[in-house]
Amino acid sequence: MFPTKRVLLAALALGPVIFGGLGPGGWAQGTSTPFPYLRTAARPIPAPQPGERPLLRLEGRTQTLTLTRSQLLALPTVRYATRHAQLGRTFTYEGVPLRDLARLGGFAGQDMQLHASNGYMTIIAARDYEAAPIMLAHTADGKPIPVLEKGPLAVVLPPDERRFPRSQYGSAWVWFVERISPAP
Repeated sequence: MFPTKRVLLAALALGPVIFGGLGPGGWAQGTSTPFPYLRTAARPIPAPQPGERPLLRLEGRTQTLTLTRSQLLALPTVRYATRHAQLGRTFTYEGVPLRDLARLGGFAGQDMQLHASNGYMTIIAARDYEAAPIMLAHTADGKPIPVLEKGPLAVVLPPDERRFPRSQYGSAWVWFVERISPAP
């Protein structure tokens, strides 16, 4: 089921509350840690195109939103380059911060569960996604992420080995993400 027009309009009307605003130097205001947003304001979320398949199910406590690629592209976006350890390459990723997806889903500040199409599931702590621009990436090097490169949606962590050591956070790099919900 796709988000209702009423739900999407409410999210857009609350844009600065849900998604933050741009502060001095391009950083988001109203948060404890600034994010390097490429785009903060949500654009109008388009209706799904005929034949466009849903990529993400965002399951909040009171509502479920199903989002397509074009709808994800309309949400706030961050961009940074980081090395994908399993692929052995550095990519410039773009995607929606998990913090903004939690707000859109109505479970901001709560730990979240990420479910992959291959059955993998992990939990990312709210203290991590609220403080750092951990993203649900939909684009790598300017193109949709192909399945062979762990797409179409993948969780990507900022390139900060001291803050996110692979030994502790390797499991947070979720590939083939299809569903996000608050942790029980």
